[in-house]
Amino acid sequence: LDHLGAYMRMVRDYKNKVGCTAQLLIEPKPREPTKHQYDYDAQTTISFLLANGLEKDFKLNIEPNHTTLAGHVHEHDVLVASKLGFLGSIDCNTGDPLLGWDTDQFNSDLKKTTAIMKVVVEQGGLAPGGLMFDCKVRRESTADEDLFIGHVAGMDDFARGLRAAVRI
Repeated sequence: LDHLGAYMRMVRDYKNKVGCTAQLLIEPKPREPTKHQYDYDAQTTISFLLANGLEKDFKLNIEPNHTTLAGHVHEHDVLVASKLGFLGSIDCNTGDPLLGWDTDQFNSDLKKTTAIMKVVVEQGGLAPGGLMFDCKVRRESTADEDLFIGHVAGMDDFARGLRAAVRI
């Protein structure tokens, strides 16, 4: 962990040296590449950042699919990161929690997207971060039209979740 902390401080220092103003993000990712690691979930990652003096430089990009792989409910890490002031962006995909690996599917569960967007609303937004849709359609077709429809449907589910969250 000492070497990784030193590496992350070098990233921060180089960013500052070249005058980059972008937000640095780190994504908790359990079981990739190892089972136990510094970025297993939001709490572990935040502890790593605090222990290495990086809490002012990094925020978290939360992928709820990774949250379920860490054994938590879908929105858990989004909520934890937000409450502790570390939520920077959200990778808007899901997976099958019974598979045990990252499948990066589009979310189509309105209850899950509502819970996630409720956190975003309560936090006052995600600036300078946002929602990222790097999902796969997981269909037989790779036609441009099908890929487009898959992305629109995924974004629509989060838009519906936002509208529901605002009403709560």
